[in-house]
Amino acid sequence: MEKRYSKIRIRESGQHKTVEIGSRLKPEIVSSVIKKWQSLIDVTAKIVNVPSGLIMKLNEDAIEVFVKSNTDGNPYEAGEESKLIYGLYCETVIGTQKQLLIPDATKSKVWNENNPDVDINMISYLGLPINWPDGEVFGTVCLLDNKENRYNPDYIGLLSQVKNHIETDLQLLVANKELAEKNNELEQTNTIKSRFLSLISHDVRGGIGVLDEFLKLTIENIDNYDKPRLKMILHSLSQNAGSAYQTLESLLRWSKNDLLDLEPDMHSVNVVQVIENLLFYFQQAFLMKEIQVVKKFSQDQIVVLADENMLVTSLRNIISNAIKFNQAGGKIFIRAYQHDNKTVIEVEDTGIGMSPEKVNELFSYKKGSTGKGAGIGLILAKEFLDKNDAELQVKSETDRGTRFIISI
Repeated sequence: MEKRYSKIRIRESGQHKTVEIGSRLKPEIVSSVIKKWQSLIDVTAKIVNVPSGLIMKLNEDAIEVFVKSNTDGNPYEAGEESKLIYGLYCETVIGTQKQLLIPDATKSKVWNENNPDVDINMISYLGLPINWPDGEVFGTVCLLDNKENRYNPDYIGLLSQVKNHIETDLQLLVANKELAEKNNELEQTNTIKSRFLSLISHDVRGGIGVLDEFLKLTIENIDNYDKPRLKMILHSLSQNAGSAYQTLESLLRWSKNDLLDLEPDMHSVNVVQVIENLLFYFQQAFLMKEIQVVKKFSQDQIVVLADENMLVTSLRNIISNAIKFNQAGGKIFIRAYQHDNKTVIEVEDTGIGMSPEKVNELFSYKKGSTGKGAGIGLILAKEFLDKNDAELQVKSETDRGTRFIISI
C-alpha cells in the first residue's frame, strides 16, 4: 500500500510533526455520506449559533475545506485549500490529536499573529480530530465564530457526537470497500474454477474421445487384424491413454494454484522433439480423418527456454484445433525455424477457417462455456504462451484454413 504523509506545525509548541494521512487505497467518500455530513454540520452550526462549521480534510501539502455549513456569514468555500505554512488551528488538533478550544485568538500572543483565520475575523475556534479506522489522519471537524466564544459543555458534547458519526461513516466505507474486494476475489476464484473445469473437459475429453472411437473401430475389425498389426494398434492406443493420463495429472497439479498465478518453470526445451512427440500422440486422429501432416524443421534441434509442460499443452491444443476443424483428407503443415533471433513455430491447416470477428473473439473466455467448441483449449494455450514470453498470432480466412504462429 502506498503511504502518504503530511508535515504540520503545532503552533503552541512550535513543533513540526509528520503524520500519516489517508492512502490512495482508501475508499472514496461517496455522495450519500457527504450529504449526511452536510446535514450534520449545518444543524450543529445552527444549534451552536456560529457562522461557520467545517469538516476539514488533510492533504499532503494543504488542508482542504471538505464540507462547510450553509450558514449566514460563513467565509469559507468548499474545496478551498490553505497551505501548511501557518500552523493553523486544525494543524494543532491533528498534531496533538486532542480537542482545541480558543475563545478569542486576538487575545492570544500565540494565535493572533500570522493567522489567516483571524484575518477573516474567525477569532474563536473549537475543533476535534477525525481519523480513519487504522489511525491514518482524515482531518478535523470544527466550529468557528467571529466573536469570543467559550463553547459550553453541551456544544462540545454535540461536536464530539458529530466527530463520532463521521468516524463511524469512515469505518463503514472501509468495511464496504473490503467486502467488495472480498466479493471480487470470490468471483474471480469461482471464474477460475469454472475455467479450470472447462479446461479439464476440453483437454481430457479430446484424448479419451479419440481412444474410445479407435477402441470401437478395433473391436469391429479385430478379425481382420493379424497379431503384429493388432499389437501395433494396442501399443499406439496405450501410448495415447498414457498421454491423456499425463495431461490430467498436469491439469490437476496446476489446479492447486490459480492458473492465472502459475509461474513457469523455465528450462531448455527441444521444440522439434516436443512436436514429434505430439505428432505421435495424434497419429490415430490423423488416420481417422485421413489428414496428411507435412512437417518442416530448419534443423534437428531447435532449443528454446520455456516451461516444457506449458509449451506442450499449448501446442497440443493448437494441433487438436487444427485436426478438429480440418477437412477429411486435408493437410496440416507444421514448421519450426529461427527468424530475427526468435524461434517460430507454425501450425497451419486447410480446414474451415474463421471470420475476422471469430479470430478477434478466439481468446475471450465466456463464463458458462462448456469447453466443447468454445475455444477453451486455445485460451489456455494463449495464457501459457504469455507466461513464457511467447507471442501467438492467428491468421485465418473462411474456407481457406487457419495458421497459428508462435514466436518465442
